[in-house]
Amino acid sequence: MKLTNDQILELTQYAFIRMDGAWFLALAKKFGVQTAWEMDVAVWKQLSYLLGKQIRKTYISNPTWPDSFLDALEIFSRVLKMEGREVKVDSDTITVRVTDCETQRAIAKAGVADCGIVTVQSYQELIRGIFDKDMGVTVEHTKNLNRDDECCEVVVKKI
Repeated sequence: MKLTNDQILELTQYAFIRMDGAWFLALAKKFGVQTAWEMDVAVWKQLSYLLGKQIRKTYISNPTWPDSFLDALEIFSRVLKMEGREVKVDSDTITVRVTDCETQRAIAKAGVADCGIVTVQSYQELIRGIFDKDMGVTVEHTKNLNRDDECCEVVVKKI
């Protein structure tokens, strides 16, 4: 069998998202949902930071705000199969709205989780990895598909 790169990417996205969910559910079953959330946040923070560092090292050697963050977010979103995404930049504020997200659908199906808990930390750590430092930004998850909003919305403000 010979798969195209797009087919391999699609299979990788599926596997990655399901592994994240399987890991969370196994942890929740053994240690409780609260512990699973604490560990999930820690894992996503570390993963996002390392991904940001790798993107900087491999693709964005001289990061600039906000363009480099937007480029990294595009990569991050593609890896996580966040489709139906709209990004608006207004001065020092970036608003990201997602209406179609594979992770969110998997979470809704499982009925035990809410991706908004890790979204804020993931964005913050992605930024820290790209810029190799803590930046003066705030990140707020203002809307959530898992709470019956029309989209997931994250607002990033440079302060």
